[in-house]
Amino acid sequence: MKGMTIQKKIILWFSLTLLVIVALMNALTFSIAKVVLDDDIKDRLTATVSSNVEEIEYFNRFDAGFEHEQGDQFLQYNNGWLEIDDDFCDYYEGICTALYDKDGNLLYGEAPVKISRSKAASFTSVGSVKYKGEKYYVYDRVLSGDNFDGLWLRGVVSKNERINILYNTVRLSFWLLPLLALLAILGGYAITRRSFLPVQQIADSAEEIGKSGDLSRRLDIGSGRDEIHQLANTFNGMFDRLEKAFEAERQFTSDASHELRTPTAVILAQSQYGLELADSEEEYRESLEVIKRQAERMNDIINQLLFFTRLDQGSEPVNMEEVDLSALAADICSEQRLISCRNISVKDTIEPGIVVETDRSLFTRMLNNLFSNAFKYGRENGTITLTLTRNGDDAVLKLTDDGIGISRENLEKIWNRFYQVEPSRNEETSGGLGLGLSIVKQITSLLGGEISVESLEGKGTSFTFVLNCKKIKNLKSI
Repeated sequence: MKGMTIQKKIILWFSLTLLVIVALMNALTFSIAKVVLDDDIKDRLTATVSSNVEEIEYFNRFDAGFEHEQGDQFLQYNNGWLEIDDDFCDYYEGICTALYDKDGNLLYGEAPVKISRSKAASFTSVGSVKYKGEKYYVYDRVLSGDNFDGLWLRGVVSKNERINILYNTVRLSFWLLPLLALLAILGGYAITRRSFLPVQQIADSAEEIGKSGDLSRRLDIGSGRDEIHQLANTFNGMFDRLEKAFEAERQFTSDASHELRTPTAVILAQSQYGLELADSEEEYRESLEVIKRQAERMNDIINQLLFFTRLDQGSEPVNMEEVDLSALAADICSEQRLISCRNISVKDTIEPGIVVETDRSLFTRMLNNLFSNAFKYGRENGTITLTLTRNGDDAVLKLTDDGIGISRENLEKIWNRFYQVEPSRNEETSGGLGLGLSIVKQITSLLGGEISVESLEGKGTSFTFVLNCKKIKNLKSI
């Protein structure tokens, strides 16, 4: 069975189970029919004999006005007469009824079984006897009344009648039940085949996708809410994620290669210049300085890529703790004033006592990346302003610069990896990689917050970070 398909296994087990059920049903039918027919024949036997008792009367003499129905039988008995009504059934539905005197002499009716004198009126309840190799049910009923003087009736019915009826019943069941089983198996096969058709479609489509490598294809098995359609939807969702992941990986690889190509080329060129063309110690030192800057740039790229990879894979630990966001934001602003470049000043308006549950390290990196972006694209001698306020259950942090701004068509692109609003200027200033804002977006998601951006070309850009956390407390109340 290892090489059989699930469909064939289901059909096989269904068929075997059904055949076992049919066999048990036949056996049960036979047993029930045997008991029911036995009881029915015995009931009919006792009912027939009892009914015939009512059809016998005794008369001492016949008066001049005596009338009787046509067909009645008269037998002389004990100085009188026995009237046997024409409704007396000496043979009815296989049951023979006979009238005997107290000595066992047959007076009227049919007697397929001859009795001995000693067994006269001995079957006051239904019994069975064997006569000439055949089995019979026997029932005796004594007539009550002084004038009857020991008269009794005997009813006899052959068991062969029961056997014939039973045989016909069983024969019908042996034909009918297997026929119904066959119809059920054919119906089960059709239903199973139809039910597993989407599974085959899924297998074929998945195989074609695997061979072609076309992750844009999807499994189309129609609408439905059963488990198979849920499986198809799961596969389609998986293909969606795989397509996005492969596309992101291709883009990531392309961008990373592009970013690393330039510093590598510069390092190689400067190395060759220093080794072959440098005429003085000063020229040699200048080559080493260029090589050092490009190596630092490459190191920064690699570190950023590794951090981004950890974020994507979910391997970057998130340690949520109670953090005084007001104090942390103030500390970061102080640090940024120390490393400020291009004469850009940093101002802040921070509401005190805002405490949230967050990851201190990730939040710090996110805010530093926002500051780095603001310095990079801010106006020389300009200003960067940070505000932190409470809005209900939310902490709202806003960082604004007065730099070059971002065009409307590029506003949503800033979250993409390696995207730079003004690459040439970027390289001239701080050597940005185009990864900072992508990391900001990822960290925001990990912290359970939201971030938005507003910008006007030539006016500046404003980033708003909202931490959706209901555990914000007032530090003074702690």
